[in-house]
Formats: sequence, structure tokens, C-alpha cells
Amino acid sequence: MTAIVTTQFRVLNAENFKEDVADANSSVYVGIGKADAWSFNTSDITDTTPFLPEDHADDLAEAYQNMIGMKRINENDISQVVPRYTWGAGNSYVPWDSRDQDIYDKQFYVLTSEFKVYKCIRAGSGASSIQPVQTLTTPQLESDGYIWKYMYTLSVADAEKFLTISYMPVKTIPLDFVDDNAAQAALSEADFAQYLNQKASRDSATVKGIERIIVTDGGTGYTSAPTVTITGDGTGATATATVNNGEIVSVTVTAKGTNYNIADITFSGGGGQGSGAARAVLAPPSGHGVDPVAELGGFFTAVNTQLIGNENGDLVIDNDFRQVTLIKNPIEFGTNDIATAPTLRATRFLEFQSGDITAYQVDEVIVGQTSDARAYIVEIDAQAGRVYYYQNSKTGYKDFQGSEQVLGQFSNNTAQLKATDFKGNPEVQRGSGDILFLENRDPINRTAQQIEDIKIIIEF
Repeated sequence: MTAIVTTQFRVLNAENFKEDVADANSSVYVGIGKADAWSFNTSDITDTTPFLPEDHADDLAEAYQNMIGMKRINENDISQVVPRYTWGAGNSYVPWDSRDQDIYDKQFYVLTSEFKVYKCIRAGSGASSIQPVQTLTTPQLESDGYIWKYMYTLSVADAEKFLTISYMPVKTIPLDFVDDNAAQAALSEADFAQYLNQKASRDSATVKGIERIIVTDGGTGYTSAPTVTITGDGTGATATATVNNGEIVSVTVTAKGTNYNIADITFSGGGGQGSGAARAVLAPPSGHGVDPVAELGGFFTAVNTQLIGNENGDLVIDNDFRQVTLIKNPIEFGTNDIATAPTLRATRFLEFQSGDITAYQVDEVIVGQTSDARAYIVEIDAQAGRVYYYQNSKTGYKDFQGSEQVLGQFSNNTAQLKATDFKGNPEVQRGSGDILFLENRDPINRTAQQIEDIKIIIEF
């Protein structure tokens, strides 16, 4: 038995993830964590190459233990994206082909210097030399032989948030508004312009017309051009054949017709003795330019969020992080409720009754002298008398004990914990929710004046 997962299914999964983020009953957070070095023991504070994350329960649980804080993303922080192919003179592009199972791995569309997106309907005989600039509904022929279909123009907001060297945002504007006035009132200027182009493409007289016919068998013995017959569920398409040395060498579409989902091409007459054959390249199900996400293969999703300063005290500054995660539906600590706060602190804290906690060093390991519990210091809050910490597989997970002395591994500082109520909890239940994405990276330092612009690309 053989089977495939279709591109449509992958696109749908990407769309469903976007809807999860927008759903008021769901929460998705970007988490940052791991202030300690990429090493195998607590005494080694020199980073190696970031460890390769693995998709198993132990690695994901470790990432949760390393967690420092989380920031919730909203529907404006997520977009479907596709690989970016920037138009350049001298580059060759492939045309859309409804039968090419690898089409979404090929450069069949471009982003121009004007931030306009075009789909290649027919390639020229060589490299492209004319950058398309038109915004017409009907695919247009350029002097270099390329035919381009205008799709949409990136808005400034989408480009700033989701455009990278490797990916570009793609979206489909719903066409279910009562009328154009309602659409204009609801959409931004850029989205309304795209709405009008999609609508015009849908309503075109040649929507789902046949743009191109490929000869698959030229046959033999043709003394003249045979008659080309196109049959299918659409209407109005016509074409003519060209013969050279007794073979059919090309078929030219003379009328595109409309609404073809299936089409057969047959030849008759012309004295041919061979099995001349050809196939029609069909438009996507909605037609060219009507559904950009589906047409360009939008099964990638980009998440973009900015970490600004300490984010109301929940995201530590003057430290670094080495892991980025996406977590769906984490639970607020001490409840059964899905967390909804804009930010969450993920670290525990210790409170002391004596000693100078400011003499500890951020990132050093502290050791309970009675319990032998060990942990990494993430932040020191002298005013509250708290030391925020986390534990992982390098420190182990022993609990600290009340009234014990706590020694700093490098500072040699000692302070004594309170006898009771010496340990505080994070704002999120560690291990709750589902980690959807995990990236290990080189350390990123955080300061109060700095903004980290985090972009995550997920392929479905």
C-alpha cells in the first residue's frame, strides 16, 4: 500500500496553527531558557557548539527545566510564509506545472525589488531579463518570453515583521465580504488592494483557463499540422499544433477557455502515423491569483515576537539564553487554567534570612550545604531578598532545605535560607502544555536597553 500526505493537508495544518494562536481559548507562548553554558558538567562554563535538540520526552522535559520566562504571541505575531526567491536578471525560473510533484521546491514565483510577488506561468527560452512590474489581472508576456501572473504586494508591516533572507510572508484575503465597501472598511490599504486582485482573478473571463500545453509524444509521419481537440469540464479552450520533420514539436493555446479542472488533449488528421500526445497544464483549483497561500505552498509558518527589556519583570535581563521554545497551552501555576498572561516568569526563587545575597554571581551554581541541592542562579533581587534559579540534568533536582547555608560555587559567598516559606514557585506549571518547537542556539545576551527580535520558522 502506498500513500502520501498532500500539500493541501500541510497548508491546512499551517492555517490551523494560525487559528490556534488567534483562538481566545488557546494560548501559545515563546519561551526562552538555559542561561548555563553548553557543557556536560557544572564546573565547565565554556560553551561548546549548541547541542542538537532531539524529539523525545527527556529532551523536551529538560528544556522546560531550563525555562526562564515566556511571552504570549497573538494573531499579529504569526503568518504563513514561503521560501523567498528574489527576482534577478540572469536567473532562470520554472513555470507553474500542475503535474510537477516537486513544484514547491522550485523557483516558480519571485519577489521583485518593488516587493511585488509574481508567479511564472510560462518560462522564456533562457534566463529572465525583464523584471515584471505590472499589476494586471491577466498574466502578461514580457519581451524575454516569460509570462508572469501578478499575485500580491507585500505590505510594509508584513515585510518588517516576517520577511527574512530565506522566507517571505504569504496570505489569502477572504472574499466573503458583503461588498467591496465592507471589505475596504475592514481591511488595511494593502490587504484591500490584494482583495481586489484576488476577486478580479476569481471573476476573470479566463479563470482556470488553459495557459500551456506540453507535448509528451511528438509522434511520426505528420505531413501537416493535426487538429487539436481539448475535452474536459471547462469550455472555450482552443489550440493549434506545429509540426517539424514529421513530429509535433509544440502546441500553442489560441484561446484559454475557462473553468478547467480536467482536460484531455488529442490530435487528429495531419497524416500522422504515430501516437502524438500532449497534456494541458491546469491552473490551481481556484485559478491563478485567487488563493496565494495554497498556490505558492504556504505550509511554513513564521512566528515573530519582540522581547523588550524585562517585560514587566518576568523576563530576566543582564543574563543570556540559549534555548527558544514554542509552548501551547501551558498551565498557570497552582491552577488547572490555561495561562493567558502576556508574560510569565518560569523560575523558582529562594528567600534568605541572613547573609549578603548580592555577593552571589549570576549564572553560578549554588549548593545547599545540608541538602547538597544544586541550581543555577538566574537573577538576584536584593530588594525582595530573593535568588531566582533553575535546575537541570547538570545540577540534579534535589530540594533545598530550610535554614541551610547556601554556598556560591565561584563567588564563595554563603547565605542562610529562611527556616520556613523559603522557596517560591514560578508563574507557570513546569512541564504543562505542549512544546511544539525547540531550538538550541549560541548565547544571546539581554540588557534593559535591548530588544530581541525572535523569528521562528515552522514547516508543516
